[in-house]
Amino acid sequence: MPNDIRQEDRPMKLTATQERILHAAAGRPSGDIEPLPPNVNAGIRQRVIDGLMKRGLIEFKGGYHRISAAGFEAIGKAPRSGSYRSGTKQARMIELMRRPEGASIDEIARETGWLPHTVRGTMTNALKKRLGMTIVSHKDEGQPRRYRIA
Repeated sequence: MPNDIRQEDRPMKLTATQERILHAAAGRPSGDIEPLPPNVNAGIRQRVIDGLMKRGLIEFKGGYHRISAAGFEAIGKAPRSGSYRSGTKQARMIELMRRPEGASIDEIARETGWLPHTVRGTMTNALKKRLGMTIVSHKDEGQPRRYRIA
């Protein structure tokens, strides 16, 4: 094999276990790699996850390991973008949080008609876990905490 062939030009070789994990994750709406196949016991679980992370095939987002764009590519599938219906309260929440200044819980509650605990729950469950969005927050002195989609 010639030495002038770069690693990026060669297809990524996956073990049967890695391939099974990535295919399963690609089929889940959240892209979560859990549950792992039965052949991945507790003794090798972390090594398998570390190997996938090192190669960029999965990423750790929102407290979960999810398949990355490189993971989709490695198994020959197109990465899906987090999709949501437009014109919904959730879509309005996302619009507010995508602004450079973000939005406070109270602003989102006012715009959607939701109670503050519903806003927080939607951030955690729908946006972070289901859609895989990264939410960052900051608090300026004397101002309410603001949340933004990174």
